[in-house]
Amino acid sequence: MTDFSKCCKDCLAEFDAYHAGTRTEAPPRLTRPALNPGPRCATHWREELKRRRLAAHEKHVQGVYGLKEGEYADLYRFQGGLCALCRRATGASRRLSVDHDHATGAVRGLCCRPCNSLLGHARDDPAFFQRCIAYLNDPPYQQLNRQQNKEPDAMPRLRQADETDPDG
Repeated sequence: MTDFSKCCKDCLAEFDAYHAGTRTEAPPRLTRPALNPGPRCATHWREELKRRRLAAHEKHVQGVYGLKEGEYADLYRFQGGLCALCRRATGASRRLSVDHDHATGAVRGLCCRPCNSLLGHARDDPAFFQRCIAYLNDPPYQQLNRQQNKEPDAMPRLRQADETDPDG
């Protein structure tokens, strides 16, 4: 006979629900012991920690940014689960940051940490990003070489990893 006092309380609840006829899947196991000092097995404890972290994050964004319950998740889905700027970060290892206008407090979207830091560094100035675009399209070094009428082939470039050094 199983000692139910040492069973995980969530496993026991699943077991009771199964035998009460309210669940249709296979009967849960009652062999998973509850780890000391808590009343849950490792599987259910991981689920409980995940639930608590999600609830704490939800409470934080509600208090700081004024989002209503579920709005963070709605915005995340609306953005396709990606950073609004780089479209690479998914928020899987670190949740996406809530980007907001510091002057008005209005939420703009969800960004990864590097993109949100970039916006902060630029102080939300569109002229900064116009300069970035100009820099990428026509770098100062290329401008200098054009001004000095140098040949494009004479410009130094980074050596590729597969190139061999003729001197050595």
